[in-house]
Amino acid sequence: MKIAIVSDIHGNLAALEAFPETDCDQIWCIGDLVDYGPKPREVIHWVKKNANVAVRGNHDNAVGFDVDPRCSPAFSGLADITKTYTLGIVSEQEQEYLRKLPAYVEFNVGGASIYCVHAVPSEPLFGYCSEQSDQWQQEVDRISVDVLVVGHTHTPFIREVRGTLIVNPGSLGQPKTGRPLACYALYEDGKFILKEYEYPIQETEEAIRNMPISSRDREALIAVLRTGTPPMQVLEAKEDQ
Repeated sequence: MKIAIVSDIHGNLAALEAFPETDCDQIWCIGDLVDYGPKPREVIHWVKKNANVAVRGNHDNAVGFDVDPRCSPAFSGLADITKTYTLGIVSEQEQEYLRKLPAYVEFNVGGASIYCVHAVPSEPLFGYCSEQSDQWQQEVDRISVDVLVVGHTHTPFIREVRGTLIVNPGSLGQPKTGRPLACYALYEDGKFILKEYEYPIQETEEAIRNMPISSRDREALIAVLRTGTPPMQVLEAKEDQ
């Protein structure tokens, strides 16, 4: 069985349309379909049509219920602005789809127990846990599964903690790896691997420049795509040059 795992697409349709795994048996989406990117509606439709498993991220929750996504200070301004943009173009049916996405799902594949959640089991939407965090010991103890699949941090990793394999595919639409490459994970032949690929990033940049937001915010969004660096750091560096 071949399974592709994507997360944190964030309205980046160009990255999604360039997804190289076209022969998968299943696709799992670990949340955050919307915000930051210019094409949230199209991403919602793609996930609804193609994903066998999908969970709700903090940005999906924010748009679905019109609440705060509770982002870090570096991204909170862009999150608020793009949430307003997203709410202005999505339909009530699309909002409802986001609202109804489960906070987590648990199932079995090939004899292995799987738990998918956007952030962490103790705080499915908002908990932030980096790869090396000691908190993973408490998180895996809460669920007792073979594989825990998470997203939210936009940084890919695979780590084993107390017999549980933790898989974070990274972000397909807004990676924070220092490289402008879309990230995902693949399960094949009984193993999870991390992968990344180039996509026509200029298409996303052009669409961002057509968004009805300030030029500074547009440039910040583009800078994050290009550099994987928090937006204010990029803009401040440019202004110092």
